[in-house]
Amino acid sequence: MRCPLSRRIVAAALSGALTLWMPSMPFAATTTTTFQVTATINNSCTVSAPTVAFGAISAGAAATNTANTIILTCNHKATVSAVALNNGSNASGTQKRMTDGTDFLNYLIDVPTGATFNTCPAAGAGPEWNATNTIVATSLFAASGGPKPINICASIPAAQYPEAGAYTDTVQITVTFA
Repeated sequence: MRCPLSRRIVAAALSGALTLWMPSMPFAATTTTTFQVTATINNSCTVSAPTVAFGAISAGAAATNTANTIILTCNHKATVSAVALNNGSNASGTQKRMTDGTDFLNYLIDVPTGATFNTCPAAGAGPEWNATNTIVATSLFAASGGPKPINICASIPAAQYPEAGAYTDTVQITVTFA
C-alpha cells in the first residue's frame, strides 16, 4: 500500500510545482516593426529599328516606305532633347546613299510630323532627318513611359539609273536624353 500513497504524494507535489512554475512562464505575446522597401530608377532610354526595305523597284522610278517605325523606350517624364539620324555609311555630304559596292542610289528620310511623330510628309517634301534636323521627343513621355513608335519616312527619288543590284546602307540613330 505504500506505493500508491507515495505515488499520490509525488503526483500532488508535481502538480503543485507545475502550478507554481506555470504562472511564471510568459504567455504568448507579439511584437511588430516595419521596414522600408526602396529602389532607385535610373533615367533610361533604348532605341530599336527594323530594316527599311523598299523591295524591287524599276530604274528611274520613285519609291516610298512609311511602314516602319523606330521604337523609342524611355522612363515616364524623360527629357528626350534629340532623336537624330546620321547620313548613313555611304553619304556624300548630307545626301544619304545606298550602295551595291560600286554604284549608289540616293534616298531620303524625312522628319515625321504630328504630336506623336506618326505622320509622314509627302516623299521628299519634309526636312531631311539627320543630325541637324532632329526630333525632340519629350512630349511622348509626358503622360507615361514605355515604348513609343516614331515613323520612318523613307523615299527614293525618281530619275536615278544605277546598275542593277542589291543596295544597302546603315544609318545610326542617336538619342540624347536626361
